[in-house]
Amino acid sequence: MASTILPREVTEHLEAAIQLANRQVHLRFLDEAELLLSFHLRAAAVLVAGVVLETELPGSGSQDLQRIEKWSELRNRAAHKLEGVVTADEAKEMVDGVRAMLTRREAPFGARRASPGQVRGKYSFVPTSAGEFIRRKADELRLEHDGPSS
Repeated sequence: MASTILPREVTEHLEAAIQLANRQVHLRFLDEAELLLSFHLRAAAVLVAGVVLETELPGSGSQDLQRIEKWSELRNRAAHKLEGVVTADEAKEMVDGVRAMLTRREAPFGARRASPGQVRGKYSFVPTSAGEFIRRKADELRLEHDGPSS
């Protein structure tokens, strides 16, 4: 619907902004999961990481498929108290792994080159993509959140 009202470039930037906001929310969820781990609430940490796993990473690459299946089973075990307790190592591995997958995941937007009629000069063939913008912005926000390292 929005694509018929708004130009394609505006729609793509809105999608990128929404995706970046969602990613920041999911990173905060993972921060909370780490806090739960520090209180030895492993099952709760696994459940929170499982939310991120289900909402943010379903389109991950096939190389991650085995780990995603393993973590989904771990989440189900924690949720339904099946087959014993979640170990600290399993919970930490899942939270750290989901965070790593989330931070390295490419955005679904491909690089797009401006047509020569739109942009002139030395920047006319520079690839621009929402994915690259999201990556740079996430890095800026991470630096802002973590503060300068000394």
